[in-house]
Amino acid sequence: MNVPIILLIAGFTCLAPLFRGRLKPISHILLALGFLMGILALVLVCLLFTSGHYDPFTLGILVVAGLLLFLRPIKNIRWAALVALAVGLFASYYANSAYQVSTTVLIIIFVAATLLLYLLFKFAEDLLGAIGSILSFAPIAVIIGVACIVQAILILMGISLMGYIPPIHF
Repeated sequence: MNVPIILLIAGFTCLAPLFRGRLKPISHILLALGFLMGILALVLVCLLFTSGHYDPFTLGILVVAGLLLFLRPIKNIRWAALVALAVGLFASYYANSAYQVSTTVLIIIFVAATLLLYLLFKFAEDLLGAIGSILSFAPIAVIIGVACIVQAILILMGISLMGYIPPIHF
């Protein structure tokens, strides 16, 4: 995969909050494209990390941009209840087909599985929603987008922003 191209596209899709008024449809298109680009960026980070070809700044900016783009559209979806309901129904179905239990036991299994999973997934949903809200804040999204674009241009020139960050001495 061509990392500078992915960085450029991710950077431009991070700039979606800048399109307002008559340009709002462009923002919606960038939002949909950004979701897919976020998934691609996170997959690319995994591939680059295992291969060890890119500097930590490139990996870091791809992770942040990928999370921003992936979480921006889904931060308002309440998926914890859907997952918990599905698992509760599956647990009840499995208990009934495997053990032929009574209706009361099926209700207890359904409620226990649903509540347990809902609490677990609700925590994860809230955590991802908070991260998505912070990263989707327009000034932060613009900074991340500009950093992606600058890093892509510098990689094409054969250098990186990592060279401009002073080392930290303890």
